[in-house]
Amino acid sequence: MGTAHARSGGRPSGVLFDAAETLFTLTPPLSEIIAELISRHGGPPARARIEHAIEHIGGTVGWPDDQPTHAARVEAWAAFLDSAIRSSGIEGIDRCRAEIAEKAAVAVTETHRYSLFSDVSATLSRMAAAGVPVGVVSNFDDLLFDILRATGLDRAFPIVITSYRTGVSKPDPLIFQEAIAAARVHPTHTYYVGDSVYSDMEGARRSGLRGALIDRNEAHPDYSGVRIKSLLELCPLLGV
Repeated sequence: MGTAHARSGGRPSGVLFDAAETLFTLTPPLSEIIAELISRHGGPPARARIEHAIEHIGGTVGWPDDQPTHAARVEAWAAFLDSAIRSSGIEGIDRCRAEIAEKAAVAVTETHRYSLFSDVSATLSRMAAAGVPVGVVSNFDDLLFDILRATGLDRAFPIVITSYRTGVSKPDPLIFQEAIAAARVHPTHTYYVGDSVYSDMEGARRSGLRGALIDRNEAHPDYSGVRIKSLLELCPLLGV
């Protein structure tokens, strides 16, 4: 695991966070929701194949992050998931694939399905007590604000910067620079925490931020930068 030497460059003045899979997660996971729907239609066990297909389509074609309305969001996610299910090669579900994709897309937009990771509340409480400024930078549309309200995170984050509202997606430095300006922090004294090596850690690097990869499931054991398994590991780095 990479190790940070926070004090060597001055005590960090703030922390910016990614949102999905860093602060909160869809419960149950999207692949499990789809696998259950496939099972109801008589299809085979499929969670691993669906999970791989979703990650592949998202990483190559892109995620349906930025939609202007609820209806557009459901439509975009349904098209995305239909493509993922089709690419998974699961047989015997062609007639119901579109229905499965639409039901799963609706689930993605239901804010009650999102839950915080167990380390989030304690970490944010310690940062608030120490007066550490925090914010969110995420490739997301306005659904994010609904999720933040539903999970109670809206009270913790006065600064929320999204790709939909800025018109720029991570890892482009411009979206990070907007957050840095809003938080009034210096990038070299500020951590950015996220779960993606590409959009989060590469974006942090390009923006001059200190990147910290949250890797709860040890998906990136060879990552050479700062890597943490719990957000609580940020507290020693911050001196709080």
